[in-house]
Order: sequence, then structure tokens, then C-alpha cells
Amino acid sequence: MTMVLNSVRRWTWPLLAGLVVILALLLWFSPAERTLGQTVKLVYLHGALVRTAMVLFVVSLPVNLVAMVSGRRGWLTWGKALVWTAILIWLAHTFFSMITTYAAWGVFIAWFEPRTRFTFALAVVGVVVIAVVQLVDIPRFSALAFALLAGLTLILAPHLGVVQHPLNPIRASPSNTIRAFYTAILVVSLAIGGLLATWLQARLARGS
Repeated sequence: MTMVLNSVRRWTWPLLAGLVVILALLLWFSPAERTLGQTVKLVYLHGALVRTAMVLFVVSLPVNLVAMVSGRRGWLTWGKALVWTAILIWLAHTFFSMITTYAAWGVFIAWFEPRTRFTFALAVVGVVVIAVVQLVDIPRFSALAFALLAGLTLILAPHLGVVQHPLNPIRASPSNTIRAFYTAILVVSLAIGGLLATWLQARLARGS
């Protein structure tokens, strides 16, 4: 396992470039939708980024709980890397959500949507948490803060209401092609998230 991780870390940037190219091609060739037209391609990316960030938060929660209890450096660096990557991807999602919202609804920020308010709140809180743990610089405190951030995110996210935002437009689509392309886009997005977290953990383990 260690040899595999070292190999991945060594080839991070070529692998990342390849994944980005694959993601771009999938988005380019993905089908349009009857109502949204080509704008649906932004929805594909928007949804994939959200789910990638949430998966990273899910994985980070038990890792940071173990790190907090054990204090072991390996767990601590993985916990930090997973949360940092989750927040980085969430920030990217926040940016792309504005483009998607404008393309679909004609406004950059739909404040009337609970999911929009949650998106921006989590982006701000995530950056603040990172800043605080860097200033305090106590490993177990960092693990606790990251576990609380992930836990609250996972508790709140499923209970957000909607006003105009569809609950799950991809899954509700009758098109197998749309669902297949979105699944492929999500898989690539998850691979990018995992690769970034692995690279970041290596940097943290070396004290960089």
C-alpha cells in the first residue's frame, strides 16, 4: 500500500492533468437537456463537486476522530489533508455554483435558496476553521475542529430545504445517457479529490 501511495504521489501532476483532460472531454461530449440545453453541463460539474466534497468530509470524520484520540502523526496528517481538500473543492463548487445559477436562473447568487446560503456559509466557516487551527497549531485541537466541521456539515446537509432548486435532477432524469455521463464525471471528480488529498498528505507528512 505504501509503495502504491508513493507512486501516486510521484506522478501527481501528470495524473491530475490527465484527469482534468478526461473531465473536460466528458463535459464537452455530455448530452444537453431538453429544458436547460447546454447549461446542464454546468449542473453536471456542480453536482460532482458537491458530492466529491461531501465524500471527503465523510471519510475525514472517522480519520480525525482517531487522530484526536491517538495523536498519531499519520492519522493527523490524513485528517488535515482530507478536510483541506474537501474545503478546496467546496470553494471551487461555490465559484461554479454562481456561474451555474446565472446560466440557469439569471442571477449569480440565489439567496432565497437554503442550499445557496449553506454553500456560502460552509465556504466561509471552512476557511475560518483552517485559519484558526493554523494559528493555534495544536494537532489534537486541529483534529477536533476538523471532526466538528465535518460532523456538522454531514448533519445539516441532508436537511436543507429547497425553493426552486430541484432535489436530484440527474437521478430524476429519464435519460440513461445523462445518468451515465454524470456518473463518469463524478468518478473522475472523486479521483481528482483523492489524488489531491494524497499529495497534500505527503506534503504535510514531510512538514512542508
